[in-house]
Amino acid sequence: MSSPARPFLLVRLAAIGAAALVAHAAHAQSAPEGHTPRPAAPEPKVERIVHHDGLSHIEELRVGGRTRSIEVQTRSALPGYEVRPIDPGQDDRRSGAGQRQWRVLAF
Repeated sequence: MSSPARPFLLVRLAAIGAAALVAHAAHAQSAPEGHTPRPAAPEPKVERIVHHDGLSHIEELRVGGRTRSIEVQTRSALPGYEVRPIDPGQDDRRSGAGQRQWRVLAF
């Protein structure tokens, strides 16, 4: 036979289980109204611009509208070179920007 305390124990366990479910549901609610997650920043646009003329082949790489590199391949016996673009965050006189860099050792 069942003891008189057994139904009380079952009711108590059911109440604890219900309380746990309510607490879990309250914890799983969405973020508060004032806090909205930021959308991921879009990837910057990457452009490769190629220009051919009779004596050279020029490739320019732009990322997000800013020129990152300019490479020049000559069609003569001279080796190709790279032009460092101007960086708006540096002093132009000290950066060497806009000047040629000859490739001496290329791997």
